[in-house]
Amino acid sequence: MLNKKILFLSVFLIYAAARILTNLPALQKPRELADTAAYLRISREPIQSQKFWGDARPFVFPLLLKIASQDVSAAALMQLALSILAWGGFALALGASFQRAELSFFSSGLILVLSLVPHLAGWDYVMMTESLSVTFFVLFLALSVWLLRGWQTYKAVLLVFAAFLLAFTRDTNAYLLLMLAGMLALAVLFRWLSPRALILAASFLAIFLLNNYTSNLGGRWMFPLNNVVGKRILVNAAALQYFENCGMPITPSLLALADSFANGQDRAFYEAPELQEYRAWLRSAGKPCYMKYLLARPVARAVDALTRFEALIRFDGADKYFARSYDPLIPYLLESFFYSAYFILPLWAGLTLAALFALWARAWRRNILWGVFIPLCLTIFPHLFITWHGDAMAPERHALSVGLQLALSGWLFLFLTLDWMTSFRKGETYG
Repeated sequence: MLNKKILFLSVFLIYAAARILTNLPALQKPRELADTAAYLRISREPIQSQKFWGDARPFVFPLLLKIASQDVSAAALMQLALSILAWGGFALALGASFQRAELSFFSSGLILVLSLVPHLAGWDYVMMTESLSVTFFVLFLALSVWLLRGWQTYKAVLLVFAAFLLAFTRDTNAYLLLMLAGMLALAVLFRWLSPRALILAASFLAIFLLNNYTSNLGGRWMFPLNNVVGKRILVNAAALQYFENCGMPITPSLLALADSFANGQDRAFYEAPELQEYRAWLRSAGKPCYMKYLLARPVARAVDALTRFEALIRFDGADKYFARSYDPLIPYLLESFFYSAYFILPLWAGLTLAALFALWARAWRRNILWGVFIPLCLTIFPHLFITWHGDAMAPERHALSVGLQLALSGWLFLFLTLDWMTSFRKGETYG
C-alpha cells in the first residue's frame, strides 16, 4: 500500500511539474478576451457590495481576479494550480475505487493524460470562466466518489461547497445541480440511496435557487436572451409570432436587429431609445416567455440541440481562444484518442443505453463508480439542451463542460467494464 502511494505521488509530482514548466510563457502572458474586461470590472467592486455578488457575471472568477489583485498572470497561475489539484484528486479517488493495482494505475494515469488535452488544458491560460468551470466540475466528481466510498458529514459539506463554486462559475452549471437534485430524490424514493442523500438534493436545489436569485438581481440572463432574440427569434417567422403573442412589442427598430448579437449595432438592444418598450417587456416577461416557448414544442427544441450535438462537442477551432504561446503537452493530432472528436452521436447513444442498463441492474452494488457514471452520462443531453438554448453566442465554448461529461463517461465506462470482466473471470463479487 505504501509503495502504491509513493508511486502515485511520484507520478503526480512529475505531472504537476510538466504542466507548470512547459507553459511558463503562456503563464506570463495569458489570453484576455472581450468578456475579460467585465470580469475585471466586477473584481474591483468591494467584496461586501451587492454589485460584486449579483452583477452581470457570476462572482467566482471575479473573486479569483480580486485575490490576484487583477494580475492576470497570477490569476492564470492560480487557475493552473487549482486544475492540477482537482485532476490529481479525481485520479486518486478513481484509482482507489478499483481493487486491482493494474486497473487502479491505468485509470489514474489515463485521467491525468485526459486533463492534458488542449480542449481542456488550454483554458488555464485564458482569462475566462472555462478553466474554473472544468476544475470545479472535476473536483465535484472527485468529492462525489470520495463521499460514495463512505458517508461522512465533512465530506458532504466539501461536496456542497464544490457544487456552490461550480454553480457560481457558470450559470448553466446550476441547472446541472438541479438535475442531480431530482435524480437524488428519485434514488431515495426507489430506495437506491439512503434518505440522507436528500440532504445533498436539498443543498443542490438551494444552490440553484440562490444562483437564479442572483441572476435576476444582476440581470445576468438578459445578455444571453438578447443573443437568442437577435440570432434565433427575429430571424424565425414562427418564433417571432409566438413571442408577439407573448407580448413582445414588434417594431421596425427591433426587426432591424435580426441576426445581431446583444452587443451588436452599437448596443442597440440596451441603449436605443426606440427600444425602451422592448426592454421593459424583456425585464418583466422575457424570461418566462422564452421558457414557455421551449416547453411548447419540446421535441422540436430537442431536435434543434441534437442536430448540433457533434459540432458543439467537437468544438473545432477551440485553439483560437488560447494564449498565443500555449504549447500543449498532448499534440492536437493525438487529442482525439483521449477526448471525443469522432462518432460522437453513436458514442453518446451507446453510453446512454449502458447507463440505463446499469441503472436497471443496480450496478453500483458491484462498484460505487457506477453511481457516478449513471448520472454523469444521463445528464449529458439535458445539459447540452440547456447550453444550446441558453445562449446563441459561442455555443461551442459554453458546451465545453458537456464535452468533458461525454469524455469522462466514456472512460469511466471502459474502466468499469474492465473491472467487471476481470472480476467475472475470477468469480469475484465485490462493491
